[in-house]
Amino acid sequence: MNGAGLAQGFLAEANPTTAGHRFHSAILLSDRIRVAAAGSDRTRYHHVMGWAHLILPGIEQLMELRNLHLDPFDPRNRAHEIAPLEVLAAPDRLSLLLGDINSIGTGFPEPDWSRLPDHLLNGHLRSPGEEPRSDREAVELLARAGFIDTSASAGKEDVPTAAFADGDVPRRQDLILASPALVPAVTDYQVHMEPVDRGLSDHAAVSIDLDLNRFGQD
Repeated sequence: MNGAGLAQGFLAEANPTTAGHRFHSAILLSDRIRVAAAGSDRTRYHHVMGWAHLILPGIEQLMELRNLHLDPFDPRNRAHEIAPLEVLAAPDRLSLLLGDINSIGTGFPEPDWSRLPDHLLNGHLRSPGEEPRSDREAVELLARAGFIDTSASAGKEDVPTAAFADGDVPRRQDLILASPALVPAVTDYQVHMEPVDRGLSDHAAVSIDLDLNRFGQD
């Protein structure tokens, strides 16, 4: 949804990291959208999950939004974090999962992890004893539950969104996943490099456009 005419917001305050940082999550909404309920969950999540149930103009059914920032260090915990969200992909629900998943999207090409120092690898690779490839369990579980990566229909699954610094491994870990019932309303997907180019963030911004007239279409 586009950011024009933002009139309201909700801040989900994150847990402090071991370095003392807190990566809060914000949901900013247009004045055309009403909020039926909103909240956050820090208990299950390494950082935080912000959530909102939204009333869209002309749509009787609530949209269920989850704003995620998953564990960057432990792939097994990422799978734990997303487990309760799989039911949101049920055929009768309008759901969006978005945020920094810290796991590479399913369609992104396998990176060359030899560029990354050994002490940083465990947050990205499968468990020791398995083939040393990217851990994508969290996103693969969500895909098996029915969620659709919105980059796919735009042919941009291979466009990185993060890790552009020298010596890092560019990857697409900022994802927007839609439930099957919501997919027909997605008309565009874009990766915006302005935050990186202007030194405001080490992540690009990702956006989708929704056509409210297309909800419920096959």
